[in-house]
This record gives sequence, structure tokens and C-alpha cells, in this order.
Amino acid sequence: ALDEHTSETGGAEIPVVHFIEWLAEWGRDVRRRQRGLLLLTAHRAKGLEFDHVAVLDGGWDRVGKGEDPDAPRRLYYVAMTRARQTLALASFPGLHSLQDTLRGLPSVLRRQSPVKLPSETPELARQYRQPNLKEIDLGFAGRRDPGHAVHRAIAALSPGDPLETRVNEQGRWELLNRSGIVVGRLANNFESPQQGTRCSSATVLAVVTWSREASAPQYTDSVRCEVWEVVVPELVFDL
Repeated sequence: ALDEHTSETGGAEIPVVHFIEWLAEWGRDVRRRQRGLLLLTAHRAKGLEFDHVAVLDGGWDRVGKGEDPDAPRRLYYVAMTRARQTLALASFPGLHSLQDTLRGLPSVLRRQSPVKLPSETPELARQYRQPNLKEIDLGFAGRRDPGHAVHRAIAALSPGDPLETRVNEQGRWELLNRSGIVVGRLANNFESPQQGTRCSSATVLAVVTWSREASAPQYTDSVRCEVWEVVVPELVFDL
């Protein structure tokens, strides 16, 4: 997007609001180009159309809270009618309450032989976790003096940098940089992965700014900085 914008404007500076409008239009145009594979929920696909659509199976019998029993059928219809040229409806073995009504129609080609899928890749056995701010100890660095080494260590980090993880004696997950300095900690409410999994890698997802003013009143007495940085990680667990 940035390359295309630079090409169109010659690198000239424009107001931010104009760039945001251009970016929104660019995003809509990218979807219309129909390049690559776009994975969407049926709800997200409402109002969109595609040349070729494949609707996966699973969960179509679930009725959401406050919905009437016919809601899954209408949603399935929405998913089907996104297709302009071809539509493929996948199905698990057994009866399918929505697809079975289509049997015998002249426009339907039914393939009953199971598809031979490739063997599972190692990546599919991994779980990627991006803790939200409620799952992170936001005041970790703020409880250290402004001159503490942790602030310099966090300032040296960039998104994508590798991290190490460990669980301390109190059962809290800690984040360490390459030098072994603890640069962050996850909150007590962070849900550890299921038993038998291990954290195979961790990286810096983002570095955000927090402050005494943004902190809850019960934590301000322990804060020693007015403003500090917080490391937000992405964790990868092998199942």
C-alpha cells in the first residue's frame, strides 16, 4: 500500500485524513482484485462476492444466543450466494441437514469419494497466542526507577525481536531479551496452555506506552515512573 501511495503521489506529503481515505479505498480495491486465498467467516462475507467460493463444513447447526432456529440456514445461504462462477460445499461424512436438501438438483455435482488430504504439517500442531493487555503485567517496568536497566532493555527492542520465556517461582510467565534481562511479565489471569505443551518460541509483537495516569488507582502507589514501555509478546506453543 505504501509503495503504491508513494508512486501515485510522488512521495509528496498529504494530510493524514486524506491518506486514511486513500487507504480505505485501496483496501476495497484489493478485495476486488480477487488475488490469492481469502479466508472469511460467513458473517464477514456478507455483501461481498467472489468468482470461486468454497464453504467448509462444521458448526452449521449452532444457533447463536437470541437467534431463531432458522438462523443457521439463512447464514449458510449467505455463504453460498457469495459465489459468481463456482461454488464448492464441503461436507463431513454423514448427514448434512442443509446440504441434503440440494441432492438431486441438476445444477449440483456430488462427489462422494473422500478427498485424500496431505499429511498434517508440523505448523498445524502449533498454537499461536497473542496476549491482550489484560493478560499482561502493565506496571512491570513502571515499578522500577526511571534509571533502571529494564527501561533501556525495552527501548532496544523492536517488533519481531526474539524473546525467551520462563515461569518464575510464583508461577508467573516472564519475558527475557537475548541478554537474559527480564523485560516483561504476564498477568496472573494469563491462561497457561494445556498440559503437555511447551513454548517453542516467543517474539516481540509490539511495544506500547503505559503511564501512571492510565493505571488503576490501587496500583499507582507502587509506580515509580510517570510513563514507561510495555512489551507485548507473541507466543508459539507446540501441542
